[in-house]
Amino acid sequence: MQRVLLLLLLAPALAHARDVTDEEYSQFPRLFQLDDYESCLARPGGLYCLGSFTIAPLSHPSPLYNTLKEYSEDVHHFNRTELHRGYCVSARCASLAGERNASRRFERCVAARARRHSLHVSLHALSYCRTHAQEYARQHSSEPMDVPQKLFLTVLAGLLAMNVIGTAYDLLTDDNDKKLAALSVWSVRDNWRRLTAHYTDGDPRISALSPVQGIRVLLMLLIMAAHSGCIQDALYIYNPRWVEQISHHPALMFFLNGTSVVQLFITLSNFLLAYNLLLFSKVQKLSFRMLPYIAIKRIARISPVYLLVVGYAATWWASAGSGPLWPAVVGAESEACRRKFWTHALFLNNLVDPEDICLVQTWFLAVDTQLYAVAAVLTVYLSSRRERALPVLAGLVAASSLLNGLLAYVFDWKSLMYIAYPSTLRTMYRGVPSFARLYEAPWGSLPPCLVGLFFAFLHFELQEAGVKVSSYKWLRLPYHAAPVLTVSWIMSGHWVRAYSAPWFVAAYVALERPLLSGLCGIVMFGIFNGLEGWLKSLFAWRGWQAMGRMSLAVLAVHWCVNMFVAASTHQPVHASLLSVIMDWLATSCFSYALAIPLTVMVEMPAQRFVTALMM
Repeated sequence: MQRVLLLLLLAPALAHARDVTDEEYSQFPRLFQLDDYESCLARPGGLYCLGSFTIAPLSHPSPLYNTLKEYSEDVHHFNRTELHRGYCVSARCASLAGERNASRRFERCVAARARRHSLHVSLHALSYCRTHAQEYARQHSSEPMDVPQKLFLTVLAGLLAMNVIGTAYDLLTDDNDKKLAALSVWSVRDNWRRLTAHYTDGDPRISALSPVQGIRVLLMLLIMAAHSGCIQDALYIYNPRWVEQISHHPALMFFLNGTSVVQLFITLSNFLLAYNLLLFSKVQKLSFRMLPYIAIKRIARISPVYLLVVGYAATWWASAGSGPLWPAVVGAESEACRRKFWTHALFLNNLVDPEDICLVQTWFLAVDTQLYAVAAVLTVYLSSRRERALPVLAGLVAASSLLNGLLAYVFDWKSLMYIAYPSTLRTMYRGVPSFARLYEAPWGSLPPCLVGLFFAFLHFELQEAGVKVSSYKWLRLPYHAAPVLTVSWIMSGHWVRAYSAPWFVAAYVALERPLLSGLCGIVMFGIFNGLEGWLKSLFAWRGWQAMGRMSLAVLAVHWCVNMFVAASTHQPVHASLLSVIMDWLATSCFSYALAIPLTVMVEMPAQRFVTALMM
């Protein structure tokens, strides 16, 4: 069944990807190679090295090198003028044992193999060289903990102690109305009840928003699926030609162009902020003096889980696994987390050295926090000028979209679908300005933020006017058409990216996010206002409630989990649709399992603790 499905997926791609014959392709040197890591370093004198090499012709003319170079010019192909090797140098090239320099010995070993293809290689990037003695010491003796590791364990112990004390206090005082809030908020029992509760008897305006949790779960599952594919692409692949062929397929655009779906989190986040503030304005007039309180509550919700996960990545993550790829992939990212921890603490990691990536998904938390401040200021300002709010916000959406289009035209920035190819995905867009300066930047996500505010004010004003939106039958057409149009817009990228004129690319940048956010805003607006349909039935399922409340913890932890699942491999990954699905399912299950203690013992109590102190 899997073979049939893969053939169906690849059928349109094969016609485009066969720019070399099978015979010519068989002459290519393997792009990725990994020797057995454990057996190599188990032997005395063992030396294992991992690195990348650039190739050049050993003599002229070189038909093979010319073919490799031409093949690499296709953006759908990996760069075949680079080779990636993980060699047991001591076994492959025992005759070079006299060479004392490990990297030089590695280079000479790979060069000897390359000469069989009449190619010359030079070491481009050495990830590491590890000896038997070093591996033995790593396995049989523990390195002393450094200050960051000790600090992380201290914080972890403090959180655990607070949960134990809070739970004991809650059990001992039971239903006492005079409980000390600063202690009882740390009760695991109480926070578990809050996580699994179904609030159906409260304010009907808030109850109408319950499908939010289903939307969050769907978005998180899509994000984890996309990241599972990205991580496989970044590893050593046994069958890179499959990746090159599948990258032509229209179905892949759902993930390449669908990455903008993460913007819906920003739209949703700012909708909820503005709507809740507008509801509060009926009790107390909003003022700018409330902004520090709003900011503190936001930071108190995000920072504990977020910084705990980044702290783990910066300290203990690198020692949590092993294998030939682990030091190069996880170890390198862990070092980036150490260097950039302070930027994460200040929510500036997407602006300060953005190409030095620590946990790629954390750019979203930084952007969301930055735009949350903008949204709070706008909401407070417009709350006393509600009659002008909708035209002002519509104008700001148009202006911010135009700004992004102009910036894209001036700086040659492109939408992610124009740059998402095997070679750029492999390096996580390092050296690609469009990713760091547009995709991860707050101005790139400003239109979805403003779209969220627009729908919040619209929703509130209609409620205040007593308008029953569900009674307007003509609204059902855009409500039911919006999901189809959303998928169509995403899938159209397969044909759209054939047009690369600068003005067209800039126009697409200007329209992409606000249009996608607007379409999904229509869906949310319809669901929240009681328009019936399969979407409302799907998202309103009570089973999503607890999973939706864990979205922050899942977003924070899933990259570490996915890396642990994928980067622990000791052999090149056999890329396939099935392998991506298996990684996605494993990542999803483990991420939600880890999110339970993170939510119940960190996120909820920390947020409630800060609120209790501010009361």
